[in-house]
Amino acid sequence: MTRAERLAQTEVRARAKLDADRTRLKQVQAQQRDAERQAVHRRRVLVGKLVDEAGLFSLDDATLAGLFARLAPLVDAPDPVAILEGLLSDSASPACASVPGYAEAAPRVAPAVPVG
Repeated sequence: MTRAERLAQTEVRARAKLDADRTRLKQVQAQQRDAERQAVHRRRVLVGKLVDEAGLFSLDDATLAGLFARLAPLVDAPDPVAILEGLLSDSASPACASVPGYAEAAPRVAPAVPVG
């Protein structure tokens, strides 16, 4: 067997191995996509159960969409549950009360009018 023939055989074996590796990679990627799809499905089912248990299924679709649109900004909050509890709390301070850490507004006094 000549050197060229050995090189040709080596190339054929390398190409076959490359094809097998590509096939295996496609299989692994398909399994990963399937696992991700299953995880998303499980999450959707869980969220749906939570919505049902909270009694939110009784609301119409437009109202639910509005609620979720209002809740969406909380996703980026450091503690969304605490923020929402604060917003919905019965003991929340009225809008005109002072907030700790903020200065009170100065009383409004009419400017002096020159006499004369």
